[in-house]
Amino acid sequence: MSPRTHPTGSGKGPKVEVEWTTISYRTIAIYLVLAFALLLGILYVISPNFVIRTTKRLLETVAASPTPAQQPAAKKEAHFVNLDGTVRVQKAGSSQWMTADFNTNLETGDTVKTGSDGVARIVFADNTSYTLKPDALIVVEESREDQVTHVTKVAVQVTSGAVDLATGHFETPGSTSQVSFADAVATLNEESRAVVRNDPDKDVHEITVDSGRAAVTRGSNTVQLGQYEQVAFAAQQPGLVRSKVIAPPQLLTPPNMELKLVQDPKSTALDFSWSPVAEAVAYHVQVSPSVMLSNFVVDKKVSGQTELTVSGLDEGTYYWMVSSVDSKGVESQPSQANRLNLVQEVAGSEAYLEVTSITPHGHVEEVQGKTEPGSIVIINNEQVFSIAPDGTFRGFTPALPAGSNQVTITAQDRKGNTKTIKKTVVIE
Repeated sequence: MSPRTHPTGSGKGPKVEVEWTTISYRTIAIYLVLAFALLLGILYVISPNFVIRTTKRLLETVAASPTPAQQPAAKKEAHFVNLDGTVRVQKAGSSQWMTADFNTNLETGDTVKTGSDGVARIVFADNTSYTLKPDALIVVEESREDQVTHVTKVAVQVTSGAVDLATGHFETPGSTSQVSFADAVATLNEESRAVVRNDPDKDVHEITVDSGRAAVTRGSNTVQLGQYEQVAFAAQQPGLVRSKVIAPPQLLTPPNMELKLVQDPKSTALDFSWSPVAEAVAYHVQVSPSVMLSNFVVDKKVSGQTELTVSGLDEGTYYWMVSSVDSKGVESQPSQANRLNLVQEVAGSEAYLEVTSITPHGHVEEVQGKTEPGSIVIINNEQVFSIAPDGTFRGFTPALPAGSNQVTITAQDRKGNTKTIKKTVVIE
């Protein structure tokens, strides 16, 4: 602020007046909050996941009443994400069995049983998923996340039957995911897939790793398993037997998420093909209308060839997978399933589809456009999930090779009408 001078009425010289503005603590606090909000907004643009995680943990810390040393480890309940057929749950301490549903939470000591027609998928505290096949029985031994360290502990006992499991990314070091069967315990690394089979009546106890790694301990013996390795043992014999297992093939056609438009689905011949596996003498092909891969409409073994023609399928969504079979009749784990959408083309009717732009990003093309709200959009056999309520969408092609390429965009509305637009792009 600059002082102002002007003559006084007495004429005795200039008079100096000083002006100032008072800033309250409340005003300072408001400016600080605005500055913090601006900084937070900039950080969110740069790294949204970091801001979300940090804010979540800050709110948890502020809301917690006990001191960190007093805070107990929190339970994080497991829950069902898929159910098919007969699936029952027996709560810990109860002798009653109840029908499982999506509101059934699973805690330590709970038992889950599938019937001969039942399949269930369960997600645990660390995002490990367990898929129970028919006639399986498991017990939840642990599913929790520590409130302070965020370390997750998941443990499941497979009492009988076959179970597929897949671990996710462990957000916090020290998290563990374990599965026990008979008197063995397997500890799986993050982002690993395995299959456990436990049949006390036939004395079959084994775990096979499809991807990632696992450590299997029985008594004083510990065995490390990598991809396509298996550990098996007999109940009355000590130790563990490790062996290499045959790999499943790679699926080729139809590619995953393909939208197949045909005039008559029932009479259409569909060609399924896969890559050859060196040790395989036959392949087991299975096609299911269920994402749980049950109630197969095609369940066939083929010898000496890597393709199969199938007809007689109704309109709908199908999931297909293939296993390899070696000369001893030992079958690999199934391949990852591909999804096929078989749709009857409606003559004289067309879905609304408009492509507004195709923008190159290296070897990937970004496609923007608009369709009717509620429609499905597929770009080069990849489904688009970024569709706004007004029907505008944004999707990307898979990586394209150098040269001329065709980008195919297909929309299917809620009435089953479809429309396809094809554009040619050049990748330099």
